[in-house]
Amino acid sequence: MPRYTRLTCITIISGILLTIPATVLAPPEDDKAPLVVEGLRLINGTQLFCKSVGTGIPLVILHGGPGLDHSYFLPQMEKLADTYELIFFDQRGCGKSSIRVDSTAMTLDALVEDIDRIRDAYNLNTMNLMGHSWGGLLAMFYAIKHGERLNSLILVNSTPPTSELRSASFKIIGERTSREDSIAQASLAQTDEFKRRVPAAMQKYFRMLFRGSFRDRLMADELTLTFGPDYGARSKLVQYLAKDPQLQTYDLLSRLETITCPVLIVASDYDLTPTESNEQIRNHIKGSRYVVMKNCGHFPFIEAPAQFFPVIRDFLEKAREN
Repeated sequence: MPRYTRLTCITIISGILLTIPATVLAPPEDDKAPLVVEGLRLINGTQLFCKSVGTGIPLVILHGGPGLDHSYFLPQMEKLADTYELIFFDQRGCGKSSIRVDSTAMTLDALVEDIDRIRDAYNLNTMNLMGHSWGGLLAMFYAIKHGERLNSLILVNSTPPTSELRSASFKIIGERTSREDSIAQASLAQTDEFKRRVPAAMQKYFRMLFRGSFRDRLMADELTLTFGPDYGARSKLVQYLAKDPQLQTYDLLSRLETITCPVLIVASDYDLTPTESNEQIRNHIKGSRYVVMKNCGHFPFIEAPAQFFPVIRDFLEKAREN
């Protein structure tokens, strides 16, 4: 069993020295479990829940959604923790991060700035950044604005780089939802538990929702889904992102050409996004590497680990050499 201790994390944010307690789960020497450090950090005016797993070269990982949290990466992503320090955080208003966020602060610019402040908080002059799904779109916006602060960029089944292609992916999601799941979702949505956003009901609903995201629908059961008792309030807060004009209509293609760091684009042959989306990203980022996971859906770290993790390791190693 891991032993629990307390650690004071010291960091400088906006010129202010902060000491923030974090929980350290330190495994015994003979335990192969990776070192885990987690806790709230004051980032860009709000408390974000941050979690680092493993030791080694830092890799900051952005979760999807919007509205989910980092937990769906685990435990599968821990396969990288033997070589890398995996840095996760719950985006503002999500997961275990503070819900005390003004609705006017739920914007794309704030989320991009949060990523840069996370970089500061972990004392990284430059960083390796991975974004999955919605996190991939955030990572592209970040790379366009702060490309000089990246060692490398990994996009895993990213939300498309244009709002037009994003709309096409929504259509695919509808086509992938089976009649059986549609009926089950509609039935669950009428229950009192769902209306009150009871965690168990939300977990059941989203698991049904994500079945169409897997090539093997049964593997959706392996997806970690975590919802707190305040999920209803959090989902209402996150919905303010949809009002941001930058997200309502966007086209990043020409701006992607400004990205100069090593870039890996990971796609899946059974993903929800149109093939054209990843090909457009590849065509507009000079020198980017493009890899397609076979017989796999939206979550390759769950459905195709034997393909996914060697590709990630190989890319990061070569990016380090450059």
